Amino acid sequence: MKWSYRLGRFFGIDFYLHVTFILFLAWVWWTPPQQGPLTLGFILCAFTCVALHEYGHALMARKFGVKTHDITLLPIGGVARLERIPERPFHEFLVAIAGPAVNAVIAVVLYGICLLLRINPSYESDLLIKADFMVTLMWWNVGMIAFNMLPAFPMDGGRVLRALLAMKFEYAKATRAAAIVGKVMAALFAYFALFHSGSLLLIIIAVFVWMGASDEVAAADQRSALSGVRVRDAMLVDFRRVSPEDTAASVAQLILQGWQADFPVVYNDEVVGIVTRQEVVGALSQNHATPVSHFMRQQPVLCDPSEPLRNVLGRMKERNQPLIPVIKDGQLTGLVTQENTLKFILFRRALSSPRN
Repeated sequence: MKWSYRLGRFFGIDFYLHVTFILFLAWVWWTPPQQGPLTLGFILCAFTCVALHEYGHALMARKFGVKTHDITLLPIGGVARLERIPERPFHEFLVAIAGPAVNAVIAVVLYGICLLLRINPSYESDLLIKADFMVTLMWWNVGMIAFNMLPAFPMDGGRVLRALLAMKFEYAKATRAAAIVGKVMAALFAYFALFHSGSLLLIIIAVFVWMGASDEVAAADQRSALSGVRVRDAMLVDFRRVSPEDTAASVAQLILQGWQADFPVVYNDEVVGIVTRQEVVGALSQNHATPVSHFMRQQPVLCDPSEPLRNVLGRMKERNQPLIPVIKDGQLTGLVTQENTLKFILFRRALSSPRN
């Protein structure tokens, strides 16, 4: 995620702070002191619980062979970038429930500490003003559980609902059903905010939930469409290539003359890099005679024609690489691109329609 700063690596996963979270802490620091425990120290403890929540997801996913690229902390919560959704619904259920389970453990521990110290842990309406620090932190974790378990994407509850439905129905159908539940909740949130509470935050949450439901349906449809598809089924085989000695001007001419905007760079029948339109434009602004070898992306991700296309697309997204060269017996035989993949999905859906 852009504008994020790495704090360290914990449990083998990089942990980042987004710049907006740092600005949020600065705002808390410079605002007048609060009457209760809502201070900078409390904010840090509360978001430590958020970070532990995300590590709960990540470590459970690791048990099922799913890597986590990184975890980023923002003012609105944490984001754990999983490599993929677990294949089995029960595994997805466990990964989704692991985050709230961490908050439940923290809340129980804090409740026990309150009892040992003879602090009343009961909830009061003016909790943030009068309650003890640990009591507030305990209820913060309870609130995290309640919010995250709402049966709506992109919250954990939406994924739990989808996983439970996927144990009975096909994955895409389960996702659409869970998305409908989420959109109904979003509509109710928006109605309550507009005609009763006037809460801007509730409207933002409603939009967030509605968009999350739509994104999940789109991702599930793509996953369904690519089920069982190999790279060779959807790779591009009619394409141009460039060499490291070609200049920025000559590659720009290729872009203008044809449909291709990104190219594999080949030297002695070996793929040594890729070059994109953006890099060509950058090189042209410096010197139109700049060789491709000076601005190409080196050591690109490669793939085999027999690999599952879905896995290759995941690697493409992870590396932010617009195309992946396909290598068979040491030779470049094709390209995987987002555009060609979308064409494949459209044609496959058309062929599988009831009329056909």
